[in-house]
Amino acid sequence: MKRLSMISGVLVVLGLLVPAGAWATPLFLDDWGIAYLQWTPNASAPANVQYMVEDYVSGGGGWLGPGDGGQDYDIEAMYLGWDATKYYIGIVTGFPITGRTDYNGTYMQHYDPGDIALDVTGDNVYDFAIDVSAGGVLRSGNLAWQNPDIAGLPAWGGAADPLRVTSWANSSPIDAFRYDTFSGRYSIEAIIDRNAFGPVSSVFAHWTMGCGNDLGEIAIAVTPIPEPASILLLGGGLAAAGMLFGRRKKS
Repeated sequence: MKRLSMISGVLVVLGLLVPAGAWATPLFLDDWGIAYLQWTPNASAPANVQYMVEDYVSGGGGWLGPGDGGQDYDIEAMYLGWDATKYYIGIVTGFPITGRTDYNGTYMQHYDPGDIALDVTGDNVYDFAIDVSAGGVLRSGNLAWQNPDIAGLPAWGGAADPLRVTSWANSSPIDAFRYDTFSGRYSIEAIIDRNAFGPVSSVFAHWTMGCGNDLGEIAIAVTPIPEPASILLLGGGLAAAGMLFGRRKKS
């Protein structure tokens, strides 16, 4: 009994020492009211949020478009939003972080999840990558990408966009990241400080898995963050206006 009590005490202490972000608790999709087959965000989501739903349920022989595979490879829904300080990226999928090993018609092949590719300049070139296998590290600068393929054959049409970033110049942490079980599926969630991208007017996100059987893409318009100089100028103008109003009132 004494040994059991000591072990329990150690586990409690270790639990207190584990950072909150290390637990497999959803970051924001739960708060937004998202669950499988319940895709519409509630009032807890930012006012500026876009989402797409492409859930394969039945029929079509498992065809997802551009590939097949049914729920095991399906991207159910994708979310992209922002508020005054953060970007929010969420994906609900049947594809686990450990990847999947399936028979490709010739032999067993393993497919890994891809990184989240981000275009923030509207030029159809990906400027940032959220490195999924690195736990959500943000990569940027001279990005090189690996495209998905099926047993060495050409990738499915639209999913031939990048699968995983293979080299970069810069790395930086993001606010929070999670890829774990969710509502009977899996969710990928990332929260990024808006300053990480600088002043941008749009964000486009793309994600696919190693075989390219399915892909998710979503875009959102963004109101640029006011630059500090602009805020100071506005503050100075308001102060001057206040002083002028005060003088007029006295006279």
